[in-house]
Amino acid sequence: MKKTLAILFMCVLCLVGCGKSNSIENVSANLNTYTLEIDYNKDHTLNVKQTVNYKNTTGQSLENIKFCLYPTAFKDGAKNAPVSPTNINKAYPNGLSYGGIQINKLNVAGKEVTPAYEGDDDYVLVVKFDESLKNNNSATIEMEYVVTLPNVNHRFGYGNNTINIANFYPIIGMWENGEFVCTPYNYNGDPFYSDVANYNVTINAPKEYKIATTGKIVSQNENNDLINYQINAKAVRDFAFVLSDKFEVLTEDVNGVQISYFYYDDEDPNKSFDTAKKAVTLFSDMFGKYPYETFNVVQTNFVHGGMEFPNLVYISDEVDNHNDYLNVIIHETAHQWWYGLVGSNAYNYGWLDEGLTEFSTLMFYEEYSDYGINTDDMIKNTTNSYVTFVDLMEDVVGKADTTMNRNLSEYDTESEYVYMSYIKGMLFYNNLREIVGEDKFVESLKQYVKDYSFKVATPEDMIKSFEKVCKMELENLLNSWINGNVVIKNVA
Repeated sequence: MKKTLAILFMCVLCLVGCGKSNSIENVSANLNTYTLEIDYNKDHTLNVKQTVNYKNTTGQSLENIKFCLYPTAFKDGAKNAPVSPTNINKAYPNGLSYGGIQINKLNVAGKEVTPAYEGDDDYVLVVKFDESLKNNNSATIEMEYVVTLPNVNHRFGYGNNTINIANFYPIIGMWENGEFVCTPYNYNGDPFYSDVANYNVTINAPKEYKIATTGKIVSQNENNDLINYQINAKAVRDFAFVLSDKFEVLTEDVNGVQISYFYYDDEDPNKSFDTAKKAVTLFSDMFGKYPYETFNVVQTNFVHGGMEFPNLVYISDEVDNHNDYLNVIIHETAHQWWYGLVGSNAYNYGWLDEGLTEFSTLMFYEEYSDYGINTDDMIKNTTNSYVTFVDLMEDVVGKADTTMNRNLSEYDTESEYVYMSYIKGMLFYNNLREIVGEDKFVESLKQYVKDYSFKVATPEDMIKSFEKVCKMELENLLNSWINGNVVIKNVA
């Protein structure tokens, strides 16, 4: 989510495809595949059977494979709590509630094995191979587990209006520097880091619920009191869905993409829906075609402004100013490119996608002046807000850490994370555009998408895409911003 926490500060400051590309088919042919059979129960539990067809492409033999277990952060006594102390009451309006995941059965190549765990809260599942899995060889990993959803307004949990089911299943850690990386949960930012994969998902849910989901629903059938959904998603970084018995739905095909808006309390749902359609269309033109068949915007119970998942975004019903609500829709839609298509390590480089997503939102307002957002004032107010924050930190604690390449646990507060990732990140991209010019900036973003679609990019990768287009050295500029050396002053 990347959380759109920056919207809170913007409020205070009055900031206020074509046909489906063959690239998805080509990419998906070489990906790992998750098969999930999910039963949602009215006691807010999930019974899940999961099969992963994993191919070892690490370049070396593996003794084990590691899965990230994000639901463990929601159990009683978790060290890596999902909610900051300042947001406890907002996230848990009905009192503290806990959830988690219990692995009941684990098979590798048809042989039952004992689960092993690592890390605080046992957030890493270690699956050991009976024999080393050689490079380019494959293994089938099967597991059965029960997920308990907490009563919390979060990515994962149920509220008074919706049931949010995200980051709920064991997902393979990223292979990086000779090991599987599972980033621990943190209430700052979005502690998720995953590769693209294919998903074949079956969901059984009570028929009174409507569903918004990653991927495409290929069939749905009623069976007594249940609806059975068959869902396919190719080349996506994650899988999530939302259930509600209160949803109203607007749907339209826009240039081959089925865009839907799920809502239950919106003063102007048509304006919200229109904004989502405009954002997908504009960003497809600016950055590269949205390559998936569906995109779902979902109003939901959520402690922060919004959150992005593949083909699906949360928009919090707590955002009560409709202009701000539209801002969140635009921001989260931009994340379909900056996180969805072009992946990154949001745990270590939160600014890389959040800053660019904020700046993409500004670019939307430049194109659509009828939203009444003065983008010059937006940059001015953002700059002055950042300077004020840094001055305040220096006055209160004696210093301000303005570096940007920090992992989430290295930020002392949510505010510090927001200012270094959203606010300063946005200012970095504005400075980059000023230096290279509007045309080269947009061309470079297209190149960035072309270079790293369905892959993972680092800050250095991003700047290389710009250098390729602009034919100029930009690494020193990047370093001056992320290392905290750049001087940012108030704008009159």
